[in-house]
Amino acid sequence: MPLGSGVVDIPNPECTSVARAFIRKKPNSKCTEADLVQFVADRLPEHKQLHVTSEPVIFKSPLERDPSNLPECPIFDFLLKRIKDHGVDKTNRPWMVDTTTGAKVYFKDIETDSKRVASALTRLGFGHRDFLYFATYETAVLYLVQLGVWRLGGGVRGGFQTETPEEFARQLRETQARFILVDKETFPVIKKTIQLLTWEVKLISFDDVGEADVALVKSLLEDDGTAMPEKVDIKPKDDVICAPNTSASTGLPKGVCHTHFSLTSLAFDPEAIDVFGLSLMSPASNYAIGSYIITCCSISYGTTVFQLGKFQKENFLDLLTEHRPANTLMYPFVCNWLARCDELDQYDLSFLESITITGAVLDATTIELMAKRLPHVEIIQLYGMTELINVTNARIRAPGNRLSKEKTIMRENQGEMCVSSGKLVPYVEARVVDVDTGEFQGPNKRGEICVKSPMTMKGYLREGCNEPVMDDLTDDGYYKTGDIGFFDEDSNIYVVERTKFLFKYQAWSVSPTEIESVIKQHPGVLEVGVIDVPDLANSNVAKAFVRKKPNATCTAEELIKFVADRLIERKQLHGGVVFVDKLPESKGNKLDRIALKKLAKGGK
Repeated sequence: MPLGSGVVDIPNPECTSVARAFIRKKPNSKCTEADLVQFVADRLPEHKQLHVTSEPVIFKSPLERDPSNLPECPIFDFLLKRIKDHGVDKTNRPWMVDTTTGAKVYFKDIETDSKRVASALTRLGFGHRDFLYFATYETAVLYLVQLGVWRLGGGVRGGFQTETPEEFARQLRETQARFILVDKETFPVIKKTIQLLTWEVKLISFDDVGEADVALVKSLLEDDGTAMPEKVDIKPKDDVICAPNTSASTGLPKGVCHTHFSLTSLAFDPEAIDVFGLSLMSPASNYAIGSYIITCCSISYGTTVFQLGKFQKENFLDLLTEHRPANTLMYPFVCNWLARCDELDQYDLSFLESITITGAVLDATTIELMAKRLPHVEIIQLYGMTELINVTNARIRAPGNRLSKEKTIMRENQGEMCVSSGKLVPYVEARVVDVDTGEFQGPNKRGEICVKSPMTMKGYLREGCNEPVMDDLTDDGYYKTGDIGFFDEDSNIYVVERTKFLFKYQAWSVSPTEIESVIKQHPGVLEVGVIDVPDLANSNVAKAFVRKKPNATCTAEELIKFVADRLIERKQLHGGVVFVDKLPESKGNKLDRIALKKLAKGGK
């Protein structure tokens, strides 16, 4: 029996609070939780009993796989084998096309040219576990250079091209990079950055910047390849090959460390990310996790990628029709714009088979608009994050039930229409935990999504730490995503909101995303962002920043009423509506809520 005990109340959504006991057992005692729960139940009425916490409900991929089959090898060896298996090294098929510069890299040249790069870097002093930092708008040849770095057992990290010298220096201190890759646009700010560092660095540039001691990428590709080491002792589960930045939607960008094993696990199973067909257009920033996903999966599946070095809405449709990809990646803010774009009807997009949504979940209203305007195009929702790479895919089906085109799954939950991001990819499992009680949630109950995956990061770069630092990992290996969502009874996931974006109206949690999805239904709205602002009577209230469609005449009062007619009191726009010419975007191409909050306070 117990040696000592303490009882507290914990929140419970069904009965306000329940009793939980903390027990110190006597030495050699064999009493179990079930024994003690029953012991109390036999002696006290219902409302005084120790209600048992829930057992974990584990959601798994319908595509069962044996994790022991995942290869533990250097990423380049894995990718080179895939190239040869597909036979694309014997063709003239482009691998990467930079739509801004016109630069192309061909599958047949990957092995030889990456070896030239690796050899040239070796001559410059680059070695195993060194970091190459880059700040450039280049894409196609950049990705080739990265392959050369990986062959040497090194890692890469990039930064937002217009960062300040101080922020570049902070990121460089985290990586301790001795090599920096630039172009003519970023060279001036990187020169200022170097003055803030306490060690010497070697500059490499895509362009001639007029300084003799700056190596040119062109010269790397002219190397004879003989200086590349015959063997590098790469440890696939330990050596970091990339540290993509988080989107900085909640603060400074963090460098997320991934290993060779992370990315081989991503690209190993062809059903995990089957959006890579013969051709793909991508707006992914070259320093974000998407660029590494595209690099590895496009090689693994033999896909030609048209990479937008600088994404601009003004020429997106022109580039799309020029290159005619079968699939294009889109961030939700791009799809929101495209679904409401008057010029869309002027373009023939009959070649486009699918649009893959990544970065966040597309709202139901926009999906329905896209289905009307481009009925032949499949909308594929992916769910992942920098720390986990890939979690779900809307194309995942149970074996024997894989369709070429599937309507987006939606479901009403807590009065909100939620969009599914599909099922868990192979080798990944998840559970949902109530953020207040810590209880494990079953189907259709919301909580924080926690994921166990071979693609989980090694940790974050942190200044002063020699090894990546792992945060938010449970003792049994589940990464706490910070995303609120739920699974349905068919194991489809629905991601609803970031925990950091939820706010309290009185005692109620409110989701800005839900309010945004309602405002987007108004015919005069092109884009919208909702944040919370302080309110003495209610703690916080919702405020909307709206970009109207051209020639739209809707007023703030009209939109406030529009929301009030559709949502309950706590979800209404008590903070008002502000019309803007443009909504701020984060470095990860997402709505910048931090900037909106500054704007609400009178900042710029």
